[in-house]
Amino acid sequence: MRKIFVFLSLLSALLVLIGCDNREKLYVLNWEEYIDNELVRAFEKENNVKVVLDTATSNESMYNKIKNRAGKYDIVIPSDYMIERMHQEGLLIKLDYSKIPNYGISMFDSKLQELRDNYFPGNQDYSVPYFWGSLGIMYNKKKAGVKELVETHEWKVFFERDLIPSNVSVGMYDSSRDAVAAAILYLNSINEEQISLNTTNPEHYDRVEDLLKNNFFSQWGTDELKTAVVSQNLDIALVYSGDFFDQYYFLLETGAEITFDLHMPLDGNNIWFDAMVIPNTATKIDLAHKFINFFLDIDNAIQNTIHVGYCSVIDEVYQAVLEDEEITDLVQHPAYYPGNVNGEIYRHLGQDIALRMDDILTKAKIG
Repeated sequence: MRKIFVFLSLLSALLVLIGCDNREKLYVLNWEEYIDNELVRAFEKENNVKVVLDTATSNESMYNKIKNRAGKYDIVIPSDYMIERMHQEGLLIKLDYSKIPNYGISMFDSKLQELRDNYFPGNQDYSVPYFWGSLGIMYNKKKAGVKELVETHEWKVFFERDLIPSNVSVGMYDSSRDAVAAAILYLNSINEEQISLNTTNPEHYDRVEDLLKNNFFSQWGTDELKTAVVSQNLDIALVYSGDFFDQYYFLLETGAEITFDLHMPLDGNNIWFDAMVIPNTATKIDLAHKFINFFLDIDNAIQNTIHVGYCSVIDEVYQAVLEDEEITDLVQHPAYYPGNVNGEIYRHLGQDIALRMDDILTKAKIG
């Protein structure tokens, strides 16, 4: 009798587990620490579903997962130029805005909307903006003279060796697109000829290659750059504005001393935005629309913005967080809002240019 009781108990527990597993699953591919998990749980509860989160370290890895159908992802949150590439290659599903009632073109920041209006045709049919920002120069403000150096010379600190004291270390972002952009922005700062970040001119890439091959960078990295500056193991680094604010917000919360800062060049820069898209790997298309709609809800978007620490694309949300005492120091930082930047969004330039950029990066890292 006891054995039967134990068996029935185990069977009951197993059935409960099976019942949980039978919830509809939504697969989301995102960046690390780029969503409020409390909101994810609220979405799960509201829709009686399970959200399965996966993360990527680059736009290229996101692309490869979708292109190679490495998972049945229903939502992906890539950046601008990768959205364009995915669209060109037929990897995205057109959005049905009748299923996203919280969406409205007028809800977005006017500068962002202007950039979207002039982006690739049809982009607004396939993507809903999530967060936005710019490139910036993160620096160790405890090192004597570094703040003045960065604010005075901006992009030159990455390419003019004579400006950099021997005790100051410089790091470059380990991404072909961003390293090339830094070189172009430097060339634009010293020449009357202005080169687009989306140039397809081979001569421009030859000049960029020469610059980057003769670099004096102490470190190449992605997320490691921001942590190296925070720990004062690196003095200057190219980062995304969000990389900086991720660290800045964390230390504001803990009350620890903030030994670093970010300078955002206003005249000539990259403006980026990430957006929610539905890839052609999706099997839960209706649920994916509900997910997008959920994160466009103003209250949810405010909570997500406060948690993540990046600048919201939604104007009402941005205005609301400006008045939030919890993050006043964050949102009032000069580099928080990218709408003041005179910059370009990256475009997808085709496979030949992408390979050329990768080759430039490889040669630069060899030295």
